[in-house]
Amino acid sequence: MARPNYVRLITRSWRQLTLTTLIGFILALAFSFAQPLVYSSSVKLLITQTNTTGLDPYTAIKSTERIAQNLAEIIYTSAFFDVVVNDSSVDASYFPFDEIKKRKKWKDTVETSVSPGTGIMTITAYHIDRNQATTIAVLAAKELAVQAPNYFGFSVRIQVIDAPLPSRFIARPDFATNAMFGAIAGILLGLTWVLWRVKE
Repeated sequence: MARPNYVRLITRSWRQLTLTTLIGFILALAFSFAQPLVYSSSVKLLITQTNTTGLDPYTAIKSTERIAQNLAEIIYTSAFFDVVVNDSSVDASYFPFDEIKKRKKWKDTVETSVSPGTGIMTITAYHIDRNQATTIAVLAAKELAVQAPNYFGFSVRIQVIDAPLPSRFIARPDFATNAMFGAIAGILLGLTWVLWRVKE
């Protein structure tokens, strides 16, 4: 039996493929709109060490980068959360009372990143209220500066190098990315369906 011409088959099935792509696109957008619409606000910090005598530049910067990565993980702890959220300027009711849900919400609310090869950390807070996102980001940065010496000694210093920058538009969900992946999933499902029919 002759092998089917897959290119011609796919070309002839363009209506079905268009339909499945459109369905995937619409479902992804619908899922996105079902999620909470939140803003973001970012603060950039510089982490340095004062006692780097005797260390070559590479070792010194890798040490600082490692400290920054450890501090980034401290932000997700419940102790750190309690200090930040107990501040009177933060709406504590935004976070669930249940401990498991509360920790998950906190991880969804605060995001950290460390630039490779540097001691530069970015703290980004997400919230349905733009002002609350900025408040949480600022408080997290201040608390990190307070706690850093307790974990790594007083030679570690943290300073804000970029003031809070709130997003102008919705930061989450990412409608464009979700719609793109939805369309890709739709066309892949469509191709699978078309090719499966040939094998019947």
